[in-house]
Amino acid sequence: MHLAPSRKFKTAVVKVFVRADLDRATATEVALLPFVLRHGTRRLPSMRAVNRALEALYGARLGVDVLKLGEQQVLSLRLDLLGDAYLPPGEGVLAPALELLADLLLDPRRDDQGALPAAAVAQEQDKLRRYLEGLIDDKAAWASERCVQVMCADEPYGLSEYGRLDDLAAVDGARLEARRGALLAGAPLDVYLAGAFDPDAAREVVLRVFGARLAGGGARADQRGTTDHPAPGAPRAVTERLPVKQARLVLGLRAPVRLADPGYWALLLMNGVLGGFPHAKLFRNVREKAGLCYDAASTHERLKGLVFIACGVEAREVARARDLCLEQVAAIARGEVTDEELEHTRLAYAQGYRQLLDAPAQLVNLDYIMALGGRSGAPDDASRAVAAVVKDEVVAAAAGLRLDTTYALEPEEQGEAACAS
Repeated sequence: MHLAPSRKFKTAVVKVFVRADLDRATATEVALLPFVLRHGTRRLPSMRAVNRALEALYGARLGVDVLKLGEQQVLSLRLDLLGDAYLPPGEGVLAPALELLADLLLDPRRDDQGALPAAAVAQEQDKLRRYLEGLIDDKAAWASERCVQVMCADEPYGLSEYGRLDDLAAVDGARLEARRGALLAGAPLDVYLAGAFDPDAAREVVLRVFGARLAGGGARADQRGTTDHPAPGAPRAVTERLPVKQARLVLGLRAPVRLADPGYWALLLMNGVLGGFPHAKLFRNVREKAGLCYDAASTHERLKGLVFIACGVEAREVARARDLCLEQVAAIARGEVTDEELEHTRLAYAQGYRQLLDAPAQLVNLDYIMALGGRSGAPDDASRAVAAVVKDEVVAAAAGLRLDTTYALEPEEQGEAACAS
């Protein structure tokens, strides 16, 4: 249980996280589960009944999702509601809202055989199927996903948080109910409240409705799901073709540093200098100066220790763009980082952390992720840690990167590739 009351807001957010290791055999079931659970409880046996109950709670809003954090798959339920202090006396919504959220997870609607309802399962199967089939329509996202699949083919991280299309048809209500039971029996469960609420009242209700399933006392979970998979002896290169106008290039690099490691903040700052912001080297040198790409950026997977460089480029320029992107990494490793680049990157991170102070849900997300590495999720702590990183540490972080996979999504007919703009 994690409570963060604040008088700054008139609303509160409640988030429940249940996580398990990503596993090919169970990923599709876990992905489907939260969307089926929102269809009703034993007490409120339909989605319409749930929505009416939310309306009665002064328009509380329910959201469910599934996340991938490192090599863990996280089931997420969320409620946004008004703070009890801003409602008429005797009409507080916190207690009934928490009871509803707990019922969705712990006491869902089931049929006479104890399975989750077939109609709800079929409806959510169809939605998930259409989502998975439609991923290919977003070519940038598709290329990034394919790079992960190739790079981590023999690792849990290679699985999508939304499971596998091939496994979807075999999932039924009985299997989903069994998966729910297995998760509750063995998966860590965290309940977060942030914003406008009375902490004493909230603590009492959370303990009552979730009971022994909570570790209690704000206990921090150990970092899990970060198996060590070093880069291959030689980098891999994969080219795939689809009817696209521009190519998409994604480079997957491995770092020996993860969230729990001492060098984490240096790797984070290095990624910012490389391609995390508009002032970064990829944007300035590959996109602006060389004119090779219409977009170029890098991202950092903190729990797994991966860095991805992605850009859109003309098919005939893929090799040149690859070399120039890798040259930006090499330049940082050689110490070619200016004080201005470092300062702008520190300020950019600090501004991002300050903005979180106005977004309770994002504060919850940050705290939850950082807790997996045994770190503080307070934005001020993160800002101070970034500010303390020195140039030599950034250089060392870049020097530790190793190219694993080059993935290129190119037009079926290269001669038809249009000029990027």
